[in-house]
Amino acid sequence: MTSRPQPGSLSVIMPSFNPGPYLLPAIRSVLAQLGVHDELVVQDAFSTDGSRECLEAIGRQDARVRCVFERDSGQSDALNRCLDRAIGEWTIWLNADDVVVDGGVAAIRRVIRSCDDIDVIIGGHQIIRADGSLVDNYSGHLLRVDRLVVRGCSAFSGSIAMKTEFLRSVGGFDNHLHAVMDLELQFRMAARLPRQVVIPEPVGALRFHEGSKTANVWAQFVRESHRVRLSYADSWRIRARGLLATAIHVATRPVFRLRLTAGYRRARRLLVRAGSVTG
Repeated sequence: MTSRPQPGSLSVIMPSFNPGPYLLPAIRSVLAQLGVHDELVVQDAFSTDGSRECLEAIGRQDARVRCVFERDSGQSDALNRCLDRAIGEWTIWLNADDVVVDGGVAAIRRVIRSCDDIDVIIGGHQIIRADGSLVDNYSGHLLRVDRLVVRGCSAFSGSIAMKTEFLRSVGGFDNHLHAVMDLELQFRMAARLPRQVVIPEPVGALRFHEGSKTANVWAQFVRESHRVRLSYADSWRIRARGLLATAIHVATRPVFRLRLTAGYRRARRLLVRAGSVTG
């Protein structure tokens, strides 16, 4: 734990293990938007792809980058280690293969300056391809337990700023989860009825690539999300909707990559406008 943080200061916490060519764009997207009292806290589990050398070089050039190289037991453990070292008043979790959207931090700061009694700020987000091209923009939503059961995450984790004290008070990240620690954290935060604000601007961008968890551990995503959803379903009606959400999750796996195509996105936007689907 640390001394009292600078008001409005931001800690971006970043777990890293062999992110390859995506690391440098992630770091640059953060540093371009951080102030003098902000920081990027990186936990690297001894990457073997050149990431360590990259991080060490950047750390020597920029004192706002604080890197630790040590073994951890996975992404959640790495995040908790970062959180233990964070000194900012606010925290954003960004993975080492994702990016902060231009203007995203500025949008967060505008809310911090205008509201001094909030716990969570939820922005919009983007999904991008491996080459950085845009798939689509998505809106964030208030953290509500019933909505999380039915719809899943209210926003991409990299688009949510959390008061560091609040994040620690709900227990940080669940070390037992390896795929849906973001969803489970959002459930715990929602259950605390946080003071929260949703903004329309995109804050973070989730990068889909062949090495990402989204592409490679789908079955684990389904198992973990199903278990987490149903643990918070407090009525038979919500439980039934949670079971339906799991069934849809399974059914969409064969066509997941189609969701990245321009044709799919155009068709979905037409359906949204027609009221056939949401989001």
